[in-house]
Amino acid sequence: MTDVDPPVRPAPGEHAEEGTADGVKRGKVLVVGLDGVRFDRLTRSPFRTPVLHGLIAAGTHGTSLLPYGEVDGQAEGGPSTSMAYTDSGPGWSSVLTGVWPDRHGVTGNDFTGADYSRYPDFLSRAVAARPGLRTAAAVSWAELVHRGTLGPAIGRRVLHDGEAEGYEAADRLVADTAAHWLTHGDPDAVFVYFGAADEAGHATGPLSPAYDNALLAQDAHLGRLLDAIGSRRSQPGRADEHWTVLVTTDHGHLDTGGHGGDTRAEREVFVILAEPGVPGGTLLDTPRLIDLAPTVLDRLGVPVDPAWGLQGSVLLRSAQLGPVTAVDF
Repeated sequence: MTDVDPPVRPAPGEHAEEGTADGVKRGKVLVVGLDGVRFDRLTRSPFRTPVLHGLIAAGTHGTSLLPYGEVDGQAEGGPSTSMAYTDSGPGWSSVLTGVWPDRHGVTGNDFTGADYSRYPDFLSRAVAARPGLRTAAAVSWAELVHRGTLGPAIGRRVLHDGEAEGYEAADRLVADTAAHWLTHGDPDAVFVYFGAADEAGHATGPLSPAYDNALLAQDAHLGRLLDAIGSRRSQPGRADEHWTVLVTTDHGHLDTGGHGGDTRAEREVFVILAEPGVPGGTLLDTPRLIDLAPTVLDRLGVPVDPAWGLQGSVLLRSAQLGPVTAVDF
């Protein structure tokens, strides 16, 4: 484990004031990134991923196509631009910054051209706007930390290196770390990344038993995190916490494994959103990766400054939500 940031700012386990000067209680957010997960493989059977199916039933979800991909002639009616490969660097940069590769500058996994000083991740933006927020990230892909995609302003960044430890083991440790924060700490916003499914996709393709097993393991990891959030309701002073849970991926996979190109199988991504007030089992209208950052900021009570140049939109603004009832995570 690499604990990149020994706590010097408010960390997930430290106390900070829940309310704000106007007396309004702000929300809390968990974002879970599942690298290289194809939505059609995720949803084909509830028995394969019961936790994710339950989250979809309790919340809302949708899919969209990345507006980029290497123009390699495989896709009929593919994207009109080849601004980036359908790789993890551009994908997670888009999720975390709220802008596409033509702005954040990351077009592949070499991260050449990254402009995170102008377009930082949503946790860093949140802390800059509200310095008392407790933010944390736990990941198994080292590049997200080493390349600065997750910036140093985040309260705690923990890396369990999947390349060094194996992604199956590293993902389990990432889940351990995040579950500990959610159970014993008091974070406001947490980002968690799991990479084993993408590794299996590269090794044996997304139609393989190994890919299914990786999805099932990541589903179990997610279940632990949701159980930790659910258990907080029985703790003093936490019964009325308002948690938003977002789950997404960065790209898909060819049937034979691999990505980077412009086919639908590589470009299709999904967003799952669950929170109090969301009508269960409903559909989002083509949610994009760039919509997650402004949505997280919205739920944390951080107004989006037009000067930031974010290209995404808030998913389900509060006015669109129904009566606030508890979500059974």
